Amino acid sequence: MEKRLTSKSNLVVLILGLVLVFILGLISCSSGGGSGAGSVSAPSSTQGASSSVEQAASQAASTSEATSTSEAADASQAESSAEATPSNPGLASALIAESNIDPYSYADLQSDLEQLVNAFPSWVRLESIAKTFDDRDVYLLVIGNPEAENKVLIHGGIHAREYFTTPLVVRQAAAFLSHAHAGDTYNDTSYTSVLENNAIYLIPSVNPDGAAISQFGIDGIQTEATLARVQEIADLDGQNLNSAYLRSWKANANGVDLNRQFDAMWESYAGPGHPSSDHYKGEAPGSEPESAALIKLTLDNNFSRTISYHTHGAVIYWYFAQEGEVYDSSYQFAQEISAQTGYPLDANYQNLDPAGYKDWALESLGIPSLTVEVGWSDSPVPAEQFETIWAQNENVWEATLQM
Repeated sequence: MEKRLTSKSNLVVLILGLVLVFILGLISCSSGGGSGAGSVSAPSSTQGASSSVEQAASQAASTSEATSTSEAADASQAESSAEATPSNPGLASALIAESNIDPYSYADLQSDLEQLVNAFPSWVRLESIAKTFDDRDVYLLVIGNPEAENKVLIHGGIHAREYFTTPLVVRQAAAFLSHAHAGDTYNDTSYTSVLENNAIYLIPSVNPDGAAISQFGIDGIQTEATLARVQEIADLDGQNLNSAYLRSWKANANGVDLNRQFDAMWESYAGPGHPSSDHYKGEAPGSEPESAALIKLTLDNNFSRTISYHTHGAVIYWYFAQEGEVYDSSYQFAQEISAQTGYPLDANYQNLDPAGYKDWALESLGIPSLTVEVGWSDSPVPAEQFETIWAQNENVWEATLQM
């Protein structure tokens, strides 16, 4: 539209110029003046005016178009940058554990662990410490200095329906590593120096098979052998493979409660006498590959502290009849984590099922160890609680490492 208006204006100017030339010519002829100056100068002036108007309009249009194109490109680039910018420095993109945890699948876990290894290769080592009944890996991340004297263990997802704890500990790892990457400090202590002098052993999901069953039902089962086994367990429980039964699954794919697999009052614990979705302690302590790997890892490393993440209750269990120095150090550890999370302490272990990892670590090895329960409703904990729970547990690693 702008170009059409400009062309019409130019035509009007040209016609007026020609009329002016004709009049000047008549005047020149009648006055006997020379025709050269009059007949040439007027049209030249008119053409210059026309040319100037046209050039100005063209330049303005070009400038406007260039400005619009530049602004559009800048907006597009800004939008693209915003989408690609992760919340944690050092990461190429946001982890799934930071953005989409409903549900947080085994494939999501693999993707996030791969990104952590690629982003922080000098601080992170990834390995598998066990193969499960349904052909999954139990992953271990060693973060920091594997040769360090001080080592701590943190694990989540030992109970199937408590898979909510897996993205929580992955996000903790990402935040801690990103702080080190950015050169940050906490209570005047450098994250980098902490990684240089400590090792954090992290098992995000001790029970990936059970988590997949709780999350996806029979669609979460990978092999025919596992499907047959789960059907057998359901028959023993007097259940069918409906979504409610499978969603509340707590055991591994072999029907063993992995947190009843440790030699701490294991003999006295009854529970069901057959493989079950819940509470079956197995044939012996460490009879399952997942629990056996956790036992071996603990015996091979002199952990100074351990945390087992569970849901639900928003409470910290720290006591299993320990005495003396172990009592004192465990209580101090529990108080430190309570100060970070706001969760109360509970020492009434007689009302809890025994033979858990924390119980064994305290009783048999004298390691200050906690069970930290997150969430306020039945498991699986609703995803909408995640950000609140994250805020409560964001600095648990810092407290555990006594920064």
